[in-house]
Amino acid sequence: MSAITLHNIDEVLSAREPELSQNLTKLFAKLLERNQDPTFVQNYAGAIKLRLRREVTIRNPRDPANFSTFGKACYAAGIAKTLLAVVTSHLYSSSQPKERYIGQHNALEALSQLIQTGSLTQRRALLEEMKKNHVIKICLSFLNHPLCIFRQLAVSTLHVLASQAVLGETLPAAETAEIIAAVCRFTLEGPEFFIESMQASTTTWQSQMVMGAQDVPAKKAAEHVPRFYAMAQERALWTAHGLLCMSPQLSRKHCLDILKKNPEILDLLFDCAVITRPPWYPETQVNSIACEILALLFQWPAHIVPGVSTPQDNAFRAQEWKSMSQAVSILTSREDWCEKIIEIWMKIEEEDWREVKMWFGRVEADYHAFKSPDDDALDEVFQHRGGSRITMLRLVSTLTHAAESCGITNAEIESFLRMAYLASRKVKSLDEIDEDKPEDRYVYLERVEDIFRSPVYTLSLNMQADAHLQIADESVMGPTALARLLVVLAQRKALDTIQGLKKAPNGLSSSTSLNHVQQITNPDVIRRFLKIALQRIKAYTENGRERARKSDNAYAKAAFTSAAELAAALVALDNHTQGQYSKDIQGARKELAVALGNAAEMALRDKHWQQALYFGSGAVSIAENIPASEQLDASVVAKNRRRVEQARAAASDK
Repeated sequence: MSAITLHNIDEVLSAREPELSQNLTKLFAKLLERNQDPTFVQNYAGAIKLRLRREVTIRNPRDPANFSTFGKACYAAGIAKTLLAVVTSHLYSSSQPKERYIGQHNALEALSQLIQTGSLTQRRALLEEMKKNHVIKICLSFLNHPLCIFRQLAVSTLHVLASQAVLGETLPAAETAEIIAAVCRFTLEGPEFFIESMQASTTTWQSQMVMGAQDVPAKKAAEHVPRFYAMAQERALWTAHGLLCMSPQLSRKHCLDILKKNPEILDLLFDCAVITRPPWYPETQVNSIACEILALLFQWPAHIVPGVSTPQDNAFRAQEWKSMSQAVSILTSREDWCEKIIEIWMKIEEEDWREVKMWFGRVEADYHAFKSPDDDALDEVFQHRGGSRITMLRLVSTLTHAAESCGITNAEIESFLRMAYLASRKVKSLDEIDEDKPEDRYVYLERVEDIFRSPVYTLSLNMQADAHLQIADESVMGPTALARLLVVLAQRKALDTIQGLKKAPNGLSSSTSLNHVQQITNPDVIRRFLKIALQRIKAYTENGRERARKSDNAYAKAAFTSAAELAAALVALDNHTQGQYSKDIQGARKELAVALGNAAEMALRDKHWQQALYFGSGAVSIAENIPASEQLDASVVAKNRRRVEQARAAASDK
């Protein structure tokens, strides 16, 4: 082709190879010419973006991801270096034509589209090219861009790199901390800057990018743009989530290093977790995503069941647990850390579902939503609320294991009792729900929500990967947290003294009271709780068996380990209460051995030898010290020993 002009874009980009590669080499050089026409850059970058976007949307998700002929030619011609140079070629000035900035916007978005079409190898390669050409620095600087569409684009680009292009795989802890802090601050800013951008005469043209239409009245754009911003808030936090939810699981040392680089991340995440639900985007997930990020920072290694000791524990305690306890120390050193956890819980309790439902019916009329959210979206609100609740219960339970080393006070432990107690209440089954009471259904959705999350990129790449964030639903997580809180108080010989207190201890949260604390720690109440907890263990173990029968090994394993963690908490309570509750806890050791053995079996089926060895060894250790009154079948013990040997042999062959 002799010339590349504004009038033959389709011809240039639709050519067959080798002409296509020749065209792209010439085109990329022209895009970087010093005095290039902004409209030329806008239209060509836009055409490339649209071609790549179409490839993303039409791809069959069951097909292997791979660059198309066009994508391969773009990559080979140096698209990353070229388009990132276009993006940074001109600083913003209101005296420049808008086409210049639309061209820059198209260029950066085109790279996001391309990376989503590639295989894992191709994504890694393109990501490295983009990093060499300073994409992270560009995006972080764009979070303060004078144009709101570039702030949104910066978030969107980081989101794609983190969730689709394994950015967190090789990113140093310092850069990870910097990005997490930056996206949290963006999330906390609020929509005011975006609204002002739609109202100002020099920047209202951005409405065409926000609403996908020309000549949108400034008033209408200003009414809609908070919704546009709120969606960017979600992407911002999914960015942080994607940096931490990786396969294989990030080491606890890496997460500790992130917190050491910037402990303020924790304060920012707690603030994000209590952002008020906005009427312009009532379906927001920002609270629950922030809670999941906190859970990821303090999650246990996949082969560990909290509270279960195994012969292999020395390596874990010398390495991963040391990092985990140091990370918890950073958390407990933050101002008002205990109140912030409770505030998340209280905010959910106080939210009025009727008001939320009303907002769902108004977003199209009041905020010009392109499509009104449906009943499924409303249901998801309560599922996300449930996710926030169980992540806080998970965090509280984890904290109890480091209570001594981190100096957590009795008053702080007692402050958590009420939320854990409320989370242990009976949940109505679907059959028991009153159809005339929508709140019954919403409460059900909230309480049965669990978390079983794999890295996002594994879905788009059809990769088999374990869910690296696994949290049981409230029926198990609530009793686990409550039992662990009682264990800490029993260890400290504080459980028996609470009933004699005449005034609330110093430092007790205002969300509870001495009366609440004394009620929950009353021996009769504890006995009723233990009976319920044992029932929950058996029910969740049976849930695991049902999943195992369907060959859903990973989910079954999660159910078994969750049941085992609750059983281990009950055993620990028995060990520290001098036999006061032994009769009530009888059966917990048997259930613990059974659940751990079943978890080992699931790990063996999926060839996770280290997990199988830990779970199986734990089951064997429990069986060696189990009272005869527990009536553990000898065949179960033998089966668990065989599982340990099988796992050990397979691990040594690797």
